[in-house]
Amino acid sequence: MIDDNNYPNYFVAGDTTSKKAQFWYIRLFGLDLLLMVLSAILSVYNYQTEESKNIVYLISGILLLLAMLISIFLKAKKYEDVWYRGRALAESCKTLTWRFIMSSEYFETNIPKEEADRRFIQRIREINNEFSDLNNILSPKQLNLPIITNEMERVRNLSLNDKKAYYLNNRIQNQINWYSSKAEDSKLKYDVWFLVIIILQFLALISIGFLIKYPSSDYNFVGVFSTIAASGFSWLQVKKYQENKEAYTTANSELNLIKAEGNKNFSENEFSEYVLDSENAMSREHTMWLAQKRM
Repeated sequence: MIDDNNYPNYFVAGDTTSKKAQFWYIRLFGLDLLLMVLSAILSVYNYQTEESKNIVYLISGILLLLAMLISIFLKAKKYEDVWYRGRALAESCKTLTWRFIMSSEYFETNIPKEEADRRFIQRIREINNEFSDLNNILSPKQLNLPIITNEMERVRNLSLNDKKAYYLNNRIQNQINWYSSKAEDSKLKYDVWFLVIIILQFLALISIGFLIKYPSSDYNFVGVFSTIAASGFSWLQVKKYQENKEAYTTANSELNLIKAEGNKNFSENEFSEYVLDSENAMSREHTMWLAQKRM
């Protein structure tokens, strides 16, 4: 099975860059929301002394200042853009790699090895130029890795039947398993988060009822529950569980149809077209994912 280290250097670099940017974006965004929630928690109790109030206001102000600085930092570092662009770079290289090792269109077996290698390197260069804004972020060490790896050469030299089996198992079935798992995971997380948000909104309503009945109470939980609920909605917006679930389910369904079409005897030309159509289908899904992330 071809693993990540057996893909071209630009895939490895783009994939690593995307994952790092995603890690920091999600963590810092979550910390930003947490700081605002903590600030809201401090306002639960109505302190009686002026000194106590000043201390609470000071701490609350510091928390909100930190949250604002994190927001400014996220905007300046553009982690979200790097996450998407790095993912697009990696997926473009991955699709091209599978077309190359399966001897699909433009990389057919009837052309000399040197010409096929030249064409592949030229396409990688074109992809790199398309994502040239990432050049100062990509790891130089990873860019020193091979463009055409030994595993890529080995798979490209397999017989037609072996290539077909390799493609169905390590590309199509691998993607089916991935999309199926992600769809289920996204659905579960969406349902859980939405239930939590509804509970928090209900608790905010209960808190209002409590204040109506006991207007002189020193406790006010309305702001806390409302802030946490709003933060939950913001988290859902960032993670896009519902949108991802729909996209993953659609891709999974299409890939299962593609897999079914692969259970026949191919000529070299037919297999070349099959791989091209399959990779185009997976590219469409990724293009839709990027479009959803930018909405």
